[in-house]
Amino acid sequence: MDENKKQMHNETERQRRKEMAKLCTTLRSLLPVEYLKGKRSIADHVYEAMNYINHQQNKVKQLQAKRDELAKMSNLSNIGTENESFNTTHLPPLVFVHPFPGGLEITCSYSFRKSVFPMSRVLDILLKEGLNVVSTTSIRRDGRFVHTIHSEDPIQPNRTGTEYSELQIKLMEAISSSSKHTVNLQETLTEPENC
Repeated sequence: MDENKKQMHNETERQRRKEMAKLCTTLRSLLPVEYLKGKRSIADHVYEAMNYINHQQNKVKQLQAKRDELAKMSNLSNIGTENESFNTTHLPPLVFVHPFPGGLEITCSYSFRKSVFPMSRVLDILLKEGLNVVSTTSIRRDGRFVHTIHSEDPIQPNRTGTEYSELQIKLMEAISSSSKHTVNLQETLTEPENC
């Protein structure tokens, strides 16, 4: 009788360990490579999974804030053309990077009264990232230009969410630095001359 209980206990324990190993393998497969480098123990993987979840939650919060900002921008169309133009021209440049099958869609929105869009710099960044630009479209709306760039991404399946965020930040910095340069230039040109 005791022997049977012992065998049942051993079998249950074996099944539990097998299930745990399977769950750990699944967890490892869901984490980006940079979170696994040099980490071998299950405890390390669980800890890195927690870090990754926190990182993703922060990214979601940032994207929600940007989404809300865009929603405000699109709702301005109900306010009236003059107010609309004034409000949207004072929003900072915005960049969104979205994956789609076989590539990326990059949307850039900026005030044409405050910025000169550095298209060559943006295309240069995309080329350095290994992206092939397929098409670009531009529209003007409420005092802002919106550029949409479609590109092929030969290594898309291997890209992580972190890489998309990094690309978005690089593009934002390129557009923002161009915008600051334009504003400084305009201020210099409008300064009164000393007589």
